[in-house]
Amino acid sequence: MTNPRGPMRSITTAQIIGIVAATLALFFMVAFATKSVDAIRLRTWRDQLEGEIEAMRREHEELVEEARRRNSVAWAEEVLRDAGQVRSGMVSVIAVTATPGPTAAPTPEATPIPEETVVPHRAPFDNPNWDAWWRLFTGKTD
Repeated sequence: MTNPRGPMRSITTAQIIGIVAATLALFFMVAFATKSVDAIRLRTWRDQLEGEIEAMRREHEELVEEARRRNSVAWAEEVLRDAGQVRSGMVSVIAVTATPGPTAAPTPEATPIPEETVVPHRAPFDNPNWDAWWRLFTGKTD
């Protein structure tokens, strides 16, 4: 009996080693690409977190400075002064600007329009320009 597919080829040891080596190379390339993508993602995340940490440090410094300023006597006196309260023995002076009072302005009265200045009402298309356009479009010389 003959084999319908043709003669059987034997697989050599070199072919097996080549297939295994190609498979391992492909596996290592995929693993390297995956690790590279992970490293880039982690580096980006680290940079973002470092930026947030720096912003929090600046905010902390501003809050510490604000707390130090608010713990001072000068700040308390300023707040009390703004509220209208002063320490005993101090005189509160409130500066008032001199603004002029409202003056009585005469109320304007409606004046009638003289009759000779009233323009008589004309139809919107009753003028020589429209007549010229009408003659141009229709070709008629009414």
